[in-house]
Amino acid sequence: DRTTTALRPHYDLTTTSQVGPHYDRTTTSLRPQYDHTTTALRPHYDRTTTSQVGPHYNRTTTTLRPLRVISRAPGLKLVVETLITSLRPIGNIVLICCAFFTVFGILGVQLFKGKFYLCEGLDTRNITTKSDCLLANYRWTRRKYNFDNLGQALMSLFVLSCKDGWVNIMYDGLDAVGVDKQPVRNHNPWMLLYFISFLLIVSFFVLNMFVGVVVENFHKCRQDQEEEEQRLREEKRLRILEKKRRSKEKDGSGL
Repeated sequence: DRTTTALRPHYDLTTTSQVGPHYDRTTTSLRPQYDHTTTALRPHYDRTTTSQVGPHYNRTTTTLRPLRVISRAPGLKLVVETLITSLRPIGNIVLICCAFFTVFGILGVQLFKGKFYLCEGLDTRNITTKSDCLLANYRWTRRKYNFDNLGQALMSLFVLSCKDGWVNIMYDGLDAVGVDKQPVRNHNPWMLLYFISFLLIVSFFVLNMFVGVVVENFHKCRQDQEEEEQRLREEKRLRILEKKRRSKEKDGSGL
């Protein structure tokens, strides 16, 4: 009994005072590290997926969502295909139009360079030249649209092709007398040929080619679409007939 009684406290001291506290300190020191690690990592994962990837993905899908209507609406799909197929012919027409603009621009510079000026003052009836205008303390000004250089000439021709204020530009060309000369009304009526020829060639011929190309491609795309729909209907009809034939063969073999 004394042996067992003497040994029992020694066994209890070893397990309780040495092993137990060491085990408790180990588990206690390790537990906060595990919780701290998981707690520190969790917000970083949430910030990445929620505040960065999520909104960016949602904005992208929301922006591209209206494009789904094109594939579901045959009319819109036909219009988009027409525009895409018309890009190459329209590019060729643009090159032709630029060539005409350049030719008429260079010709306009040769005909009207330095002639689109006028004297602004109270009484300009006796003013004939730039020096007379400056001696009378008037202002010698240049018109807004002119042909002093190729850039200004192309701008003036663009306004002519748009038919917005083209009459004023044409009359300025008819009234032009010479360099540093005060314009005179209808001084050179033959210059009307320059403006009329440009309007006929560019405005009525070249620009109408854009409309012709788009209309032609529209009819072509619509014909292709109708042929595709006819082919799909024929394939669907053949599948239905094949399904009926197989069902009849199955019923016949069952009997």
